[in-house]
Amino acid sequence: MNINKMFMGITSVVLVAANIGVVDCAMADVAKNRTVNNVVKPVAASEVKDQAILFKIHDVIPVKNNDGEVVGCDYSTTLYNRSDNPISGATLNLKWEDKAISEVIDQEKKEDAKNKQSSGRANSTTERITDKNIDALVDVPAIQPLKQVTVQSRVNSDRCFLLIDDPQFEVKNCTVGSAVARSGNSNMGRSGGCSGLFRYVSAEDPQYYLEFKVISVDQEKEEKEAQQKKEKSETDGLYEKTIKAMEMTDSIISTIK
Repeated sequence: MNINKMFMGITSVVLVAANIGVVDCAMADVAKNRTVNNVVKPVAASEVKDQAILFKIHDVIPVKNNDGEVVGCDYSTTLYNRSDNPISGATLNLKWEDKAISEVIDQEKKEDAKNKQSSGRANSTTERITDKNIDALVDVPAIQPLKQVTVQSRVNSDRCFLLIDDPQFEVKNCTVGSAVARSGNSNMGRSGGCSGLFRYVSAEDPQYYLEFKVISVDQEKEEKEAQQKKEKSETDGLYEKTIKAMEMTDSIISTIK
């Protein structure tokens, strides 16, 4: 065999191996950046734009006495800290309005005013014997960033069905950052600083039926789609590079035949 042809043949083999090595390394980089089991890589709380303390009411169970009458409602409140800072000392003041009772009370007051039978009484007949609202307090334990807690509670009422509806709520005594010394953040340790972060998650929200995460269901979907688009673009680019490498190798081999 001609020495030049042998040298060219060895050179072509080296080029093929080098091109394959480049493609393999690039493919490894793509694989490294992929999601695992279709789950987007964890995101730090500070990188999340939508920071909040999420909470939901669930597992509402009527409590009956020995006569079979409903006298209370057990329920769970699950909270997830999707903010940068730990929170502590918070109390949730929950209120559910019984709209049916409210309508009866309003109607009675209108009738009393029309018939002038109120006799100076501030409350209607129904209002004197039945509360139109169910009120409950939930003491929230300290929650670190990206952590979740569940609190078991009971409210004395026979209208447990109301707890399925969205409540009105107020946050009291909430303090941002119980670990001030650890964080060194001068904005932490402020009383009342986290009240505006609390957000109720209703049964209409997909997050209600799943474990709370750093990002919402919609955000996770968007990130997955963006990741898939990026991977497709990278794969298409690698395919083009591979074709060019093969064409160059074929050209070299053809010159030594």
